[in-house]
Amino acid sequence: MSMPARTLANILKPEHNNFGAIRLAMALAVLVSHSYWLATGQPSEEPLHSWTHHSLGEHAVQVFFFLSGVVVTQSILKSGSLIDFATARCLRIFPALIVCVLLTALALGPLMSTGAVSAYFTDSMLPTYIVKTILLTTGSAPLTGVFTDNPVPNLVNLSLWTLKYEVLCYGLLALFGLAYVHFPRLRSALTFAVACVVAGIFVGAPKPISGYTTADNLRYFVLFFSTGTLAYLMRDRLVLTWLALPVLFGIFVLAIGSRFGELTSALFLGYGTLLVASLSWPKIRHFTNRNDYSYGVYIIACPVQQALLSAFPGLSPIALTALAIGIVVPLAALSWRFIERPAMQRRHGLAARIKAHWLRLDQLRQGFALKTRRSAPGMLSGKD
Repeated sequence: MSMPARTLANILKPEHNNFGAIRLAMALAVLVSHSYWLATGQPSEEPLHSWTHHSLGEHAVQVFFFLSGVVVTQSILKSGSLIDFATARCLRIFPALIVCVLLTALALGPLMSTGAVSAYFTDSMLPTYIVKTILLTTGSAPLTGVFTDNPVPNLVNLSLWTLKYEVLCYGLLALFGLAYVHFPRLRSALTFAVACVVAGIFVGAPKPISGYTTADNLRYFVLFFSTGTLAYLMRDRLVLTWLALPVLFGIFVLAIGSRFGELTSALFLGYGTLLVASLSWPKIRHFTNRNDYSYGVYIIACPVQQALLSAFPGLSPIALTALAIGIVVPLAALSWRFIERPAMQRRHGLAARIKAHWLRLDQLRQGFALKTRRSAPGMLSGKD
């Protein structure tokens, strides 16, 4: 008898996939990619840029968004609770982000600034950087006199600019999830709608990524996120076989630079990610399931790389990568141990308290509405 086909549904449990290891590898890939740009000042120096029109770091972020689409869709459809979903997402993103922003602005910034410390702390750039960066309105806010002489001057933390689009994807997914959970009869239509989004949201005349508008960026990230969502929705029928990968790779290569370039990239990288996730790496899988350093690496790396370039001008991309990894990974481990994991462990309790407060507010609202209805006839008769 033939063995049953392996599908995405078979590997969705953490003990059956390498999602954690892939996320960490992608975070490190972003670090490597940024080393080339930050050390040379030339975006075209980043790996893969001249071939695929995207750098290694950009392809890594594409994988991030695809995996996020898979995992976060699973989360919201299993819980069915918008409060649980929002609480978990906020606790995953903001505690470590806030600490990173404050340490960058209040500790690293004064050390790296070329001006006086008093001028640094009294300049309006400082509160502007903190507020705008924590609120995800920008990832390119400068700090007074910080990294002004680097090959890429005044850039403090490049990686944070994508977080805004990740949160927007979460918002769109929340609307989709509510409809999917509460209207079972529409599930096939909703799945078809996601497939249409994947197929058409970013099909258009190609242009350089440097010319993308905010709308272009949102469509770009929604494509990769929605591809992950679609993969999860089709999990029982999405067969994982290495025979399909060369075909998808060939289509991807043929489509580079065309209007279908991003779509084929999403399909090839997404499917390839799932195949790698299905490999048997028990020791790596066990470690990364228990220790998710990927987010810490992602948000900490750029300020560390810029600080190294400021302290040691002329570092090569390879030397910068090696030094940065030696600093960033231990810092990411501390972030996971003392900030991220404790925050995530509190998500169920915090969600329960929010639900309890929401229930009390709803009861008060209903009681007020009932009193209003009861008093209305008497008020009318008194006027008469």
